[in-house]
Amino acid sequence: MSYDILEQYILENSVEIYDTLNALHPFYRYKLYQKVAESCRLSLDNDARELALNVIRMLPRLHKSVLDTFELMSFSYAELIQYQGILDKENQKNSINPVKKVRLSCSANRARVNMRRVLKISRDDDEVQKDFDENKKLRYQHLKYNEHSVQDSIDKKTSNNRKRDWAISCCLESSMRISGMTQDPCSSGWFLSLTLPKKYHSLSFEQANDEINRRLNMIKKYAERKGIDWTGISVVELHKDETPHLHIIYFVNNEKNYISQQTDRDRLLDIVFQFFNNEDPERYELNQNITDFEGVLGYIFKDYGKPNTRHGFIGLRRDIRRVWNNLYIGNYGDTSLSYLSDQRLFNTRQLMKKNSWNDVVDGIPGYVLFSLYGFKSDKLNRIGKNDEPIKWMGLSRVILKMRECINLSYKKSYVYKKYGAPDFHSKITRLSYVLCIGYVYIYNTTKNVSGIFITPETIESFGQPPPFGRGWVIFKPSAGTY
Repeated sequence: MSYDILEQYILENSVEIYDTLNALHPFYRYKLYQKVAESCRLSLDNDARELALNVIRMLPRLHKSVLDTFELMSFSYAELIQYQGILDKENQKNSINPVKKVRLSCSANRARVNMRRVLKISRDDDEVQKDFDENKKLRYQHLKYNEHSVQDSIDKKTSNNRKRDWAISCCLESSMRISGMTQDPCSSGWFLSLTLPKKYHSLSFEQANDEINRRLNMIKKYAERKGIDWTGISVVELHKDETPHLHIIYFVNNEKNYISQQTDRDRLLDIVFQFFNNEDPERYELNQNITDFEGVLGYIFKDYGKPNTRHGFIGLRRDIRRVWNNLYIGNYGDTSLSYLSDQRLFNTRQLMKKNSWNDVVDGIPGYVLFSLYGFKSDKLNRIGKNDEPIKWMGLSRVILKMRECINLSYKKSYVYKKYGAPDFHSKITRLSYVLCIGYVYIYNTTKNVSGIFITPETIESFGQPPPFGRGWVIFKPSAGTY
């Protein structure tokens, strides 16, 4: 079918609708005609006039957020850069009431997501999106500085961020074993998968995204109000129709309270399914035990860095990523590290740089977050303090070992193990000083001195200062120990 004939009929019946459609990229426009034809059971070849009338009736029913972005989603990357430059110049001229700078690239991508949801096509089938991404990548590859392109920097940053978040996640899991907030000291936590009700699959991406963020934030708020300490790693990613859904690896105390006969995990799940009441709590796939932590972590990190995919942490400091970055690279002057002492900074960085961590439970990964006071909960941060009583008797050895390491109370034993004799020799030296001073004091203050301390010189010179040298050199400190 010639789409020109169809659009001629649209022009004859509604100039306004024709102008609106003319702003849309031909790929989307023709896909829209096909979708209307399928829903109305019309032929593209034989029912052009009737199809044009149906397109005119259907178009105003689209959400305003989709209609208003027809032109934006149709821009090529070069056109978008040019348009962005025009907006920036206008904003600079308007110095009295400057408009907040908008990243048009993100807005255009969101607009194309909404259009794909209307047309029921995937991102891989979107020729406009593929052309936009390819042109953007080519431009970034041609922009170079010191033989490194902008695209190289973007790829490197994404890779480094993934490694950082992976390291924080592994440290968190090990910390939770030390805290007794896993299934048991030899197992890991739990895995949740949560989706929105079906109606959100037909709404705009912004509406669905805002809703899943709202529900996750309400779960956190209600858990905090009820005094439930829990931590985790979350990811918001997209279904095939680009509706966001949620995965969470979570850790929480699973011991029963003698009064309520409920665990913190039971109370937390009650809150979760209060906000996701469309889910069946009895489904094992929805809420399951983790037996292979790194395997599950690899699953939720599989789309790391992709558009509209967001990874986050639950129950950790809000600025934990910034703290981790600055400490790892040794940027000690950053304000995010001002709450840590110099000794704590040095010690924690040494723990972060460990290349081999042998024992998952007793090993170094679990120490780092306690050393950084990296949890939102004061209760969890206090586990790393020496003066805090240990409530998990089965983990007392592990917690004591961790406290010795992060609170720098292991230095004496470390020095003795590393240098051996000098530590013992210093104790002998201090003992010789005490004996020498004690002998001088006794000699000067009393005449009835025990015979074992008296030599011929001291008897002959009774009342004189004790001679240093012949006969009692055993009490002098060894040479070279002053």
